Amino acid sequence: MSVCLREMNWLRGAALVLILAFSMVSLGVSNAFASASEKEAPENEEPYYLELKPVSIPIRKSNGTIRYYMFITLNLEFDEQDKKDHARRMIPRIRDAFLQDLSGRTVLHKDKRRGMDFEAVKKRLMKQSSKVLSKNAPVAVHIVKVFKGM
Repeated sequence: MSVCLREMNWLRGAALVLILAFSMVSLGVSNAFASASEKEAPENEEPYYLELKPVSIPIRKSNGTIRYYMFITLNLEFDEQDKKDHARRMIPRIRDAFLQDLSGRTVLHKDKRRGMDFEAVKKRLMKQSSKVLSKNAPVAVHIVKVFKGM
């Protein structure tokens, strides 16, 4: 019985070694293909993203008092590195414009059960970023995270 168990353990070990060896070889082959395709892709045509710290948005009751806050994390997408670098230097002004816009008007759908109106908010933030950055404005604003605070 013990000889049979030893043989089974040896077979399991051999199978494990073969699986690991096959995995390493297949990874090496896929990495070779990946590196070949990376060389073909142009380097400077990728979008450049600038992530902003979360922005707080007050959600108000009909009488104007604050019910709760929503926090959104935004990414600004640029088509050139220079535009992104300029925007990085202008972050305080961008955040100021965003906060003023988002605090003054609702971000929710008219039917509040539908939650945040993402398209309307992105459109408003694009307008504000264009005002602040003019010719260096992003090509898109992405809302990457939304969460409710107290």
